[in-house]
Amino acid sequence: MFFGVPLIAFLATTGAFLVVAMWLLYLVSGYASLVLAVIYVPLVIAMREITRRDDQRLRQMFMRLRMRHRHGKGRALWGAISFAPYRLKRR
Repeated sequence: MFFGVPLIAFLATTGAFLVVAMWLLYLVSGYASLVLAVIYVPLVIAMREITRRDDQRLRQMFMRLRMRHRHGKGRALWGAISFAPYRLKRR
């Protein structure tokens, strides 16, 4: 944990924000990078509040987003998704 946020989530968001901020500084202006920094601080505070009660909650939320993206075709066809630990193969 770093600032009350799990290390993987903290490093992923910090890295993404740093890369985008550097490109904004180079391509747009320093003010755009400052706006991104202002957005970053409440995001870290929100992640800290989410993990205050349950340290695995952020992981569950990211897994849910990943599964929703992964099962987009089945959801579009059937209107539902199924969480399974393995991929089913067509015989």
